[in-house]
Amino acid sequence: MNFESRLEKLKTPGLSGIKGVTVEKWIAYGVFALLLVIPMVTSLYNQLLFGKFISYMIFALALDILWGYAGLMNLGFALFFGLGGYVLGISLSCQTGLPAFMEFGGLTQIPLLYRPLQNIPFAVLMGLLVPSVVAFVLGLFIFYSKIKGVFYNLITLALVALFELLLATKQVYTGGSSGINGIGAGLDTIKFFGKPIGITGWYYIAFVGLLLVYVLCRLLTKSRFGSVIKSVRDNEARVQFLGYNPAVFKIAIFTIAAFFAGFAGMVYLPMTSFMSIEAAGVSFSTTLLVWLAVGGRGNLTGSMVGALLVSFLQSTLSEYFGNMWQLVLGVVLIVIVYFLPKGIIGTLQDIQYNRRIAKVIAAKTSKEQTAEKKEE
Repeated sequence: MNFESRLEKLKTPGLSGIKGVTVEKWIAYGVFALLLVIPMVTSLYNQLLFGKFISYMIFALALDILWGYAGLMNLGFALFFGLGGYVLGISLSCQTGLPAFMEFGGLTQIPLLYRPLQNIPFAVLMGLLVPSVVAFVLGLFIFYSKIKGVFYNLITLALVALFELLLATKQVYTGGSSGINGIGAGLDTIKFFGKPIGITGWYYIAFVGLLLVYVLCRLLTKSRFGSVIKSVRDNEARVQFLGYNPAVFKIAIFTIAAFFAGFAGMVYLPMTSFMSIEAAGVSFSTTLLVWLAVGGRGNLTGSMVGALLVSFLQSTLSEYFGNMWQLVLGVVLIVIVYFLPKGIIGTLQDIQYNRRIAKVIAAKTSKEQTAEKKEE
């Protein structure tokens, strides 16, 4: 019996679990366990550092459901991270009065547009809604106009570049190139049972947020909606032939991804007490693509591992190699992407899948040989 015939025999209901690869789930559980114990075994500085990494992991999950599952690569995805972060950042900086960057710009009172943001719950809501609404409007324009390929990528890149330029030029209202300061004082005004939340408290809030986003993304990708999204990625013409409107599903996933990205931008603030223009610009958008390439796109665990690993390497290498850290990190990333084209988690999944296939083939062959001997 040849190899092709054996593979045909593998297509049975009893062997459908072969594709249910579990290695990425175990790695995800390991990552969550590691993040859970970080505050128990390390310093406050490391809590802030890993808390920032958690916001990056949420951000990576947001792009993964858009690029990895829907096939919509976005070169300007930091736009939505920045919108969420800036909305809440402006709110926190206004909690103790007129922010310094507005005062230096000649303002004597908080602008009328910003006054509703002095209410923190309202600002949190706006930090989620503003990126979502912007993504929805952009999606209507892009996907109903059937803009695809390089033109879609250029539009997303141009939008984040324009947003970065807007932040830099409107210094009185955005802090300009210096970013938004005074966030720490605003965070101190948020009380839990009459006491400030503190670094550890904010860390665990970010951790719970990561768990929630991960679960929601997994439910989304395993749902019927997720199946249609993956079908649009693989064969849009066939999906349209079956009666679905691909533009509707693209707009929906684009809006959902922006919602999660805005949430990631808000989680970022307590860990840094600062919102910089770089966190909403072109450079950060391209860095995000590297995270998914390293971890493996189309894989929720891969996106988290890529964001955590690359960010940790960046922080560690900068301490040991000084100004040369970018060169060292670049070499490491090139090696990983070259030898692991499906990313770290994607490669591990392939290894486990191939091993399961080999075991099933061996078992089938053994049974066939036993049956043939009995017939003889």
